[in-house]
Amino acid sequence: MVPLQVCSYTSLSLKALECQDDTNLFIPTIWDRAKSGDNLDILSDEPTKLVRFDSGSSTDIAMSDTGFSKGIHILDIEWPTLRRGSHPVIGVALEGTPKHGKAYTNLLGSTESSWGWNIENNKLIHNGQTIGNYPKDESNSTFNAPEKISCIIDMNAGTIGFKTNGKYLGDAFSGLKHKTVFLAVNVVRSYATISVKYIKGSNTPLSLQELSKLSVRSRVQFEEQIAHLPTAPPLKRFIADKEMTDDVEGNDSNSSQ
Repeated sequence: MVPLQVCSYTSLSLKALECQDDTNLFIPTIWDRAKSGDNLDILSDEPTKLVRFDSGSSTDIAMSDTGFSKGIHILDIEWPTLRRGSHPVIGVALEGTPKHGKAYTNLLGSTESSWGWNIENNKLIHNGQTIGNYPKDESNSTFNAPEKISCIIDMNAGTIGFKTNGKYLGDAFSGLKHKTVFLAVNVVRSYATISVKYIKGSNTPLSLQELSKLSVRSRVQFEEQIAHLPTAPPLKRFIADKEMTDDVEGNDSNSSQ
């Protein structure tokens, strides 16, 4: 039996957003000098890019100038793999989160006001605690985060997730509803160069149709179970969230109804 891909409110919202052409938001986003550590140089002629000084054994956080409290948003982070060091963390933080610390550490995720994914060891950190692997089913030795990582900030659901190489990796953090979060990175490597780019966003929540799909998907675990649902093939494909095989359609006794 073939399991279905992870289905959550945020994964469906992301798919809906990516299908939109004219109704999405675009919010120019740069690194915020006032909310970033002193060892980080935010380029004056290109404030979407930062470079860390050679500053010894210490940690700095950079935060975006834009805060997000509603809607779903896609932001890309580009971080060369050879310029990450031991504690490269991507996530979100609330305003007032500490932006500098001694030694190399997961400063992002060390407090109640920040949430981070360490892309070196694939651990999720919040409030000073490691709360699991990410992606969920991957160990620290089986997933290599690429240079470009999309951060999915869904404040309609209050979740944060990430997407790489065209695949949504699942919800990383939840419980952020009614907060205003800023995209953030945790930097320890000297001469690290990190860029941010806002891709698109929307303040429109999921439709009743999409919510119905989510409800059915939460009760169906395998593609074979969808094939036996007493409904038309187009609806089965909609629930599966992808094209089903010709064999499944051919074996459906109700396909002509």
